[in-house]
Amino acid sequence: MNKLVINKENLLQNVQKIKEHAQINLPDDNGNQVKIIVVVKSNAYGLDLKQYVQFMVNQGFDFFAVSTVQEAIEFRKQGFTQQLLMLSSTGIKEEIKNLIENNVIITIGSKESVNQVCEISKEMPEKKIKAHVKIDTGFGRYGFVYNNIEEMIKILKSLNNIKIEGTFTHFSISFFDDKYTKKQFDRFMQVIEVLKMNDIETGMLHVCNSSAFVKFPSMHLNAVRIG
Repeated sequence: MNKLVINKENLLQNVQKIKEHAQINLPDDNGNQVKIIVVVKSNAYGLDLKQYVQFMVNQGFDFFAVSTVQEAIEFRKQGFTQQLLMLSSTGIKEEIKNLIENNVIITIGSKESVNQVCEISKEMPEKKIKAHVKIDTGFGRYGFVYNNIEEMIKILKSLNNIKIEGTFTHFSISFFDDKYTKKQFDRFMQVIEVLKMNDIETGMLHVCNSSAFVKFPSMHLNAVRIG
C-alpha cells in the first residue's frame, strides 16, 4: 500500500518561513499584523484534514478556509472551533443555512446569494451572519464583476443583519503572469476605493494566494491565503 509521509520538522520549518515572510510589510494599513488564512480544501490538499488542522492550530493559526459546504461541515465535525471561511459563493438556501448554523463565514458574490442570505436573516434573526464579499477581477469563476460597480453597490447596500468582515479576489495566474496579476490587483483596489466612498464596509482585504504571497509582498494587504 502506498503511503504519503510528511516530515513534521520540515513542515514546521516551512511554517516558520511563511510567518517570517508575512512580516515583511508590517504593519498593515490598520496597524495590525498580516493575518494568515490557512486554506485546507480537498482534505487539506491530501494531507488529512484533522491532523493538518491540528498541527497548524498548534503553531498558533486561528483562521482557516475551505471551498465547499461539505468541507466546512467536516471541519466542524472534527471539533475545530477556529474561524472558518467558505471561499465559494452559493445561492442554495439550505447550504447557506447549514453554513450559518455551523458558524461558518460565508462568501457572497452574486445577487442571488445576497437575496438568499437576506431571506435567511429574517428567518434566523438571532444569528449574527458574517460574510466576505468576493470580487471577480478577471478569474471568471464567481463573484461580483469588478466593472459592474453600480449594481454591486446597490446589492451590498441591501444587506440587513449581515456583517461584512472581509472582501477578496482571486488571482488567476499569479504563478507566471506578473503583468496580469498586477492588473487584477489594481482592479480590486479601485473597487475597494469606490465601495468605501459609498460607505460600504469592506473589512479585511485579502488577494494573495500562495504564489502571490511569495512574489508580491506589497499585495499582502490585511490577510493572505496560504494552502
